[in-house]
Amino acid sequence: MLPSTVRVEYSVNFYHIIAKMEINSVISAIAKIAPATATLAINPAQRSETVIRIKQQLGLDPIQPPNDTISVYIYALIEYGVYKPEPLLKLFREKEIQKAFWKDFNADHPLIFTPEIEHFLDWNTLGDEIRELENINIRQEFEEFYQVFVSVAKRTRTPAEALRDQESSQRYDYPQEFQSLITEKIKSFCGRKFVFAAFKNFINTNKKGYFTVIGDAGMGKSTITAKYVFEHKTICYFNNLQENRNSPELFLESIRQQLINRYQLTNVDKDDGSTVPLMIKHPFNISKTIGVHGFNLN
Repeated sequence: MLPSTVRVEYSVNFYHIIAKMEINSVISAIAKIAPATATLAINPAQRSETVIRIKQQLGLDPIQPPNDTISVYIYALIEYGVYKPEPLLKLFREKEIQKAFWKDFNADHPLIFTPEIEHFLDWNTLGDEIRELENINIRQEFEEFYQVFVSVAKRTRTPAEALRDQESSQRYDYPQEFQSLITEKIKSFCGRKFVFAAFKNFINTNKKGYFTVIGDAGMGKSTITAKYVFEHKTICYFNNLQENRNSPELFLESIRQQLINRYQLTNVDKDDGSTVPLMIKHPFNISKTIGVHGFNLN
């Protein structure tokens, strides 16, 4: 029987709204050093030098971005924003746009240019200013910013962390049916340290139990799970209604096979599933395994 004596529910807020004053300094630096009128005369090397100058003026490390989400957003705004019209830069300062961006970034299937952004542009005067600009496709601008953000987020890892991920990924193969899902989920992952700190605290203070992450559909619960599984190489299972992978029987069989493979168990011929509880009674360290919420396995 799986442990059920402890149950913790945790509600996650993914929004990281940056104060206008903080972003204003970034916009002012970009407008001063790299105004939009200089666009046609700039080559990639000059553009890179300009980005470095702006970061240095703002007291930022020109090479290695910090790994918190607010810093990644600011670095992305600088790298995206050089030689961009000022109304575009001001758009990414607005709290409604930031909220829409974070919500979409954490979604399972990001839309990039969301209905919330379109609504904001319809009623806010910034929308009028941007529509008056020549040769500006606002949807493409958001896609460009999104890609820059992902690029910056990937650079937050130190070489040691990148090497450790490569080494650990070679030590344990995920079930084939989850490999592409985990790879896709984590490729643009950034931040949310407070969630993983809560995981760690729960594991350190409870010998057994469940930790439940609660959030609206598309808020990134699967992404958090994929990131945790990837970093800790835990035994895992992902429900997938579209692929009909959401039954207790499939869950038990997958967990059973993963335990067999990881601990090289013998004499575990497949039967009706009754061997699964017997395997869990073995003295294996499965305290860090994330189970999938939703099944009653008692």
